[in-house]
This record gives sequence, C-alpha cells and structure tokens, in this order.
Amino acid sequence: MTSRNTFLLVFVVLTLGLMLGFTNSNDPVGSKTNAPFVVDETVYPPAISSSATVIYVDSLNGANDTVALNSRGYKVWYRGAGPQGVAATWFQGNPTVFSAFNGPTSGYVAANYQVVTGTNNIDSWLVSPRLSIAAGDSLMFWEQCPLASTFPDSMRVMYSAAGDSVPEATSWVELGRFKGSTGGSWVQRKYRMATAGANGRFALRYNVVAGGPNGLNSDFMGVDMITVTRDAVTPGTCTYTWVPNTSGTTSLLYSVSAVSNLVGWAGGAAATVRKTVDGGVTWTNANPTPGVITGDIYNIYAWSANDAIVTTSPGATFIYKTSNGGTTWTQVYTLAGGFINALQMISATEGYAEGDPVGGKWTILKTTDGGNSWARMATEPTQVGTEAGWNNSFQVLGTHIWFGTSTTKVYHSPDLGVTWTGVAATGVASTFAVHYNSATTGLTGGSGTNMLKSTDGGNSYVSAGPLPGASGSLNGLEGSGTDWWSVRSGADVYRSTNQGGTWTTVYTVAGAVFNDIDFKDVSGCPTGWAVTSTGGIAKMNSTIVGISSYSSEIPNSYLLKQNFPNPFNPTTNINFTIPQSGFVTLKVYNTVGMEVATLLNENKPASSYVIGFNAASLPSGAYFYRIETGNFTDTKKMMLIK
Repeated sequence: MTSRNTFLLVFVVLTLGLMLGFTNSNDPVGSKTNAPFVVDETVYPPAISSSATVIYVDSLNGANDTVALNSRGYKVWYRGAGPQGVAATWFQGNPTVFSAFNGPTSGYVAANYQVVTGTNNIDSWLVSPRLSIAAGDSLMFWEQCPLASTFPDSMRVMYSAAGDSVPEATSWVELGRFKGSTGGSWVQRKYRMATAGANGRFALRYNVVAGGPNGLNSDFMGVDMITVTRDAVTPGTCTYTWVPNTSGTTSLLYSVSAVSNLVGWAGGAAATVRKTVDGGVTWTNANPTPGVITGDIYNIYAWSANDAIVTTSPGATFIYKTSNGGTTWTQVYTLAGGFINALQMISATEGYAEGDPVGGKWTILKTTDGGNSWARMATEPTQVGTEAGWNNSFQVLGTHIWFGTSTTKVYHSPDLGVTWTGVAATGVASTFAVHYNSATTGLTGGSGTNMLKSTDGGNSYVSAGPLPGASGSLNGLEGSGTDWWSVRSGADVYRSTNQGGTWTTVYTVAGAVFNDIDFKDVSGCPTGWAVTSTGGIAKMNSTIVGISSYSSEIPNSYLLKQNFPNPFNPTTNINFTIPQSGFVTLKVYNTVGMEVATLLNENKPASSYVIGFNAASLPSGAYFYRIETGNFTDTKKMMLIK
C-alpha cells in the first residue's frame, strides 16, 4: 500500500511537472519558455486591445511640410533657431530614401542634419498638438533610420503635461530614448505617459551628435503612424517593511547608495566602504586594501555591483573610483582647498559632482568617461557671501540639478549645469537635504522647524509643514510618486504621503543617529537603505499589493522574471511584460501540481507589470508560478521559507 502510494505520488509529480513546464533539474532561477523572446528591434503590429480608445492618430499620409504641420497644431524647431526656425527641421518623407510604413510612399515625416549645416549637437523637435492626456495613455509610432549603425544620432521621446510650447522648458520629461533602427525596416516604439494633462503635448526630439565619419553628423530619420490610445490600467499599492541589516562595521556611515533591490553601497569614516549584492543579507568590505583612499568618505554613488565613486576631503578634496567591486580603488580627481559634497552618474559615462566654492565659484564637476576623469564646468555659479554646501544634499533628475546650501537657498540648473539660479528657501536656516520626485515636485529642509516644498521645479518654495520629529538636523530625503521618507539626526525614519504636510514614524533604532537614506524604484515601488553613525544599516523592502503597471514604455517582448525576494517570507513580487494586449493568467502551484493561488485571470493591456503574492497561509517549501497569455507560457520556481 505504501509502495503504491509512493509510486502514484511520483507519477503525479512528474506528470504535472511536465504539464507545468519544469523538470526535476530546475533550480530557483530556471525557466522553460515555449515562445521565443523577441529582440528589441523586431517589428510589432500596433499593441491596441479591443477595449482601447484611440485618442489621437496622425497617419501622416498627407502633406507634412512645416506649413502643413503647423496647420495641424504641431510645433517645429531646433536648438539655436527657436520655434519655427527658417529651415524646416521636420519635413515630408522622401521615397527615394525609403518608403512610408503605410499609405503613399512619401507619407511620413522626416528629419536630418543637412538643414542646419554647421551646427553640431543640436536637437530637432517635433511637438504634437495639445491633447487631453490621461495617466497611462500609450504613445506609439513607427521609425526608421537606415544608417543608424554609422551615425551616433538618437531620438528622445519627451512629454509635457503642461503642454509647453518652449523647447527644454522645465515641464518636459523624458519617456525614453533610442538609437535609430537599422536594417532598412520600420520599428514600432511604444511609451506610456504617466502624468495626466488636459493640454498635454509629446515631442520627438531628434538628437544630432558630432562624431560621424568624415565630419558628417547625421542621418535621415523617418516617423510614421503616430497614435495615442487609452486603456485602463489597474493601479497596485506598495507596502513597506523595515528590517535591520548586519553591516559588519561600527564605523560612522555618512552615505549610502542603492543600485537595485539587491545591490547597495555605503561609505563612512576612516575610508570605510561596505557593499551588499544579496539585498542586505550580507555586507562585505569593499575597501579590503586601505591606503589608496585617505580620510573619511562623505558621499558614495554606485551604478552597479562593480562600479562606484566616492569623495573624501582630508585637507584637499578627492574622488576615487572602483571598477572591480571595491577590490582596488583609483584616485581620479584632486582639488586643493575644496570639499566635494556629492556625486551622481546619470549614465555609464556621464556624471556630475557638487562641492563648496573655491576661488569664488561653486565647484561643479562633470565626467564624460565613466568617472575616470573630472573637470570643473565653465558655467559654475558664483558664491554669495560665505555660503557652502552639504554632503548628500544634491540631486540630478533628467536635465535638472539641485543642491542645498548653508544659507536660505537652493541652487537649481534646468539644463545640466549650463545655467544656474539661486532660489530663496524662506523658512529654513539651511537646506541640509533636497529631493525631487519629479521634475516639478520636491522637498527641502535642514535646521529649524519647517519643511519646504516646490511644485514648479525649484523656481519657488513654500511651507509644506513642520519637520518630522522634535529635534536634530534633516540629514536625508527620499521619495517616489506621492510618498516621501526622511531622516533627522535621531533614531527615527519618517514617512509622508501628503508632500511633507505630516509625517509618521515608520522605523526606530534606539540610540541611533541616521545620516543618509537612498532608494531605488523597483517595479514601481521604492526599496533601499538608511545608515547610521554607529555602522547601522536598515533596509526598506517593498511589496506590491494587487497588480500594477509600472513602466512608461510598452515592452517589445514577453518576459516572466524571477520573483523577488527569493527565498521569501511571506510576501514576494512577480514581474512580467506583455507587448500585446490579451487575456493573462498567472497561477501558483505546489510541488505536486496542485493550484494554490490564482494571481491574475483577466484581460490586460500591453505593459510591464508587477503583482504581489502573499503566502502567509501556505507552508514552507518550493512553489511554481506559471503565466499563460496568447502563445506565450513560462514557469519559474520560488522558495517560501518561514
């Protein structure tokens, strides 16, 4: 009897295992895909579901010269000439170069460099008519650029909820960017506009970059079938939990940098650098051969498990870089008499740093080679009086830079350091911390009792409400969407859901003094770390409740990702992407093939999603989650450990 039951059990496990698409050799990161992944440049049909409403469409099958585009509400300009420049930067497609995606062979709009010969590094803008945009509306268009592999040009897709008609105004935000398609084929680009705007505009910003062969700087790029659609997206809710990490040090930690939900770096006194690559479970020494780095590390910024930069100021100011996870560090910048407060990379090659004034000018540094070398910018703002800055009070977001000061002021640049304005932050004695959740909405504070907010990108500040807690300097600000977190020189971490109007204590470490906090958005929910003066590190984990669409860009491939965290107890997140709308099921099975949860069973529009799974009622063990939509199925394994 026992033997027969054992045989039946094994038979059921193997049979259902094959049905679910896994084998006994699967590990927690294994998967079986029955439909091939689609590479980025593969052409797709329009991802419009049967329930979607077409908000705007321009087939571009008629006349597309400057006069015709203007008559349909478009704006055309390029940097240096202003709106409606004499030369048309977007114009009728040329069928001798390539034919339109659909309709007449010349029925598309195109741009190239030749119309502005002699001007390098220009932007050629095509701005849509004003549209009534709802959050989550989809922008789709087709593009072709046959010689994109030869020329370095690219396209930036911009959006202004305010419907700006001025290029590079502060309301413009970037939805995404791409290098032109190659191979002589049309490729569809898809993005979501996250913010509603009754008079919103989108813009196709064609970037001309110097450096092509034989001094040439551009290629011919065409755009066809511009479409905006609306399809309801069910929002999810983020929940947060704080847990202590074992840092392995008691040194004072001044700064922390979150790279992802798994990778984080921290820096502090006596050249201390700590790093985690497993979500904070373990922290290791990321400066095992001290001596290259001298002094205390006041700020750290990392962009991978291998790449990080730090700044120290023992008499002079220094920047150090590692490209091998901290095994070795190289001194890459020195400035006598200076003090660099903070650094931030905005890409793998481009980055900025801010420091106290030297020679009557604020120190504004820029790198274009991945942090290997730095140089002061010629457009640094002039110091007023004896003002100075603060470590960690610095942020770069899009084309905007903000940094705090020791006076009642926040400096702001809307164009990555080309121009600067010192804006009064009346109501605080200093701005020890500053953070923006978007290009328009930010908070700042320091000493005193007030928190200030800006809703116009830093052009002005008004009182948001009292600082959280009873005393201490505001040492750090973080946020995402409508949520904000802050730390003062005390034992508490605070959260606000009303732009700093009121704050709630969400985590406390008795006797601690929190010095910095840093988060990274993961599938629409922020996660990251806070550090203290005694080597303490605390992790904020996030879990989605329900399902949420979290990406502004419509994906180009089907994908089911490994859940995170994994192993988990009792909640975890599952991410997936679908490039076309359709009916989606996502179910969880135990090891004998029994369905234990249905997470999704409905039509969903094309997007990237995250869905939370709470296994509080299930026993510890291995489970499998499986997605089915259209011709795509995939299964992955996860571990619940209680």
